[in-house]
Amino acid sequence: MQKSEKFNDWLLRYQYIYAIRRSDKSKQRFLSAIIKDILEYRDDIQVIAFNEQKKTASRNIYVGNIEQADRIICTYYDTPPKNFGPYNLFNSKEQGKKTLLFILTTTILMILLGLLGTFAYMKNVSSAFDLSSFTTWLFIGLFAGYFFLLGKVSQGLSNRQTLIRNTSSILTLLLLLKDKQNPKTAFAFIDEGSYGEQGLAVLKSSCKKQAKIFCLDSVGSQATLTVSGNDFKPQQLANLGVQQVAAQSEINYIFSGRQTADSQPAFYLTKADLKQKTLNFENLEKVISLFN
Repeated sequence: MQKSEKFNDWLLRYQYIYAIRRSDKSKQRFLSAIIKDILEYRDDIQVIAFNEQKKTASRNIYVGNIEQADRIICTYYDTPPKNFGPYNLFNSKEQGKKTLLFILTTTILMILLGLLGTFAYMKNVSSAFDLSSFTTWLFIGLFAGYFFLLGKVSQGLSNRQTLIRNTSSILTLLLLLKDKQNPKTAFAFIDEGSYGEQGLAVLKSSCKKQAKIFCLDSVGSQATLTVSGNDFKPQQLANLGVQQVAAQSEINYIFSGRQTADSQPAFYLTKADLKQKTLNFENLEKVISLFN
């Protein structure tokens, strides 16, 4: 895959500057950046808000005519918090359990660390609580920093290594919408997709019932590129060396993943897969070729 200067710019910014997309503030920074990038090539963009609260909202970005498109290619842009173990594709319940366990474990460890620090201070302080003492103010500063950190930990630590899940799919979608300006094809960057399908449900409520939806997930890893769905030509998949498995739903999924050896195989990405710092450009090329 020939990398252009523009692609290298996207890669740098979305791998590092906009790598975290969890809070409303970080998502809005990402949305501002990606809308600016899309506007260089086309202006048929919609931003759809849902789950609106007093100060926050979830947002999908649509490029093209979602209501009239026969084919919609999408991916989620929000990033998950840290969790134990591998990423289990198509199993949000299991992912939720591992994330909750990580949050509980790290929160308990932080509380224990705070208690140990307090006991150590109380044991070694040689005088009463003296506001004129430098040691007292140092302890107050450390205690304030501790509670700030505890608040962050209790909400889940953000995963900064998001190149594979799911920046790789975002970059692929940017390449596709840049070159494939067909009125019957639309694109969507979906919120609330790292755990669950809220953003996907909002998308489905806006498009034609018979529209074919293709969803990308973690396509840039070194694992085998796989499709799940019935709207692919077997010969094309064979020519590209793309694996096909039974459909998970009416949605067509394109993803890279490792396969378990169970009688009912599942797909996953290891921690090492998710921490990759370079993209599998061969997989990106195959995805683009699927939509030629």
